[in-house]
Amino acid sequence: QDLGSAMSYSEMYGEETALKAAAVTKLTRNLGLMMAIPGLSYLHASSSSRTNDGEEGTNNGDSEKGNVEETMSGLVSFQKYVPPFLIAFLGMSALRSMGDYAFATDALAAAADLGTSGIASPTSSSSSSSSQQLLFQQTMDFLGNDVSKCALGTAMAGVGLSTSMDSLKGVGWRPFA
Repeated sequence: QDLGSAMSYSEMYGEETALKAAAVTKLTRNLGLMMAIPGLSYLHASSSSRTNDGEEGTNNGDSEKGNVEETMSGLVSFQKYVPPFLIAFLGMSALRSMGDYAFATDALAAAADLGTSGIASPTSSSSSSSSQQLLFQQTMDFLGNDVSKCALGTAMAGVGLSTSMDSLKGVGWRPFA
């Protein structure tokens, strides 16, 4: 929501600062969620299992759930406590960071070569690196600008379409004013 409103503000007034601040805010929140969600899931599951163990004294451990956890405990536990969107967020963050780092070090090396020789000599590796950098930047711009707008619209429509009109009747008209 914050990124969507900042995107609208940015397009309306041509000001990128609000969009950049909203993006940093959202990424920081997601980073916090990446640590909090698995930890809270684990705490909830462990407290639930302690409660269930106390209540289910007649269970001899032959349940299907117990067998699955015993045979594939690492994979099941990981999937149980870490939602897929966290893995996707971490992967995309790592991809973007590696790309930025790789192209930043290439630019620094090229600047160092320019500083020592005083003459810029285009080589095949620098032109290849430049075209790779341009492709990476265009891909990130496409994902960050075009795809994210469509994804944001789809997500907002999904939230709106899943809202029941019956649940809004009790709220009244004031939230809409």
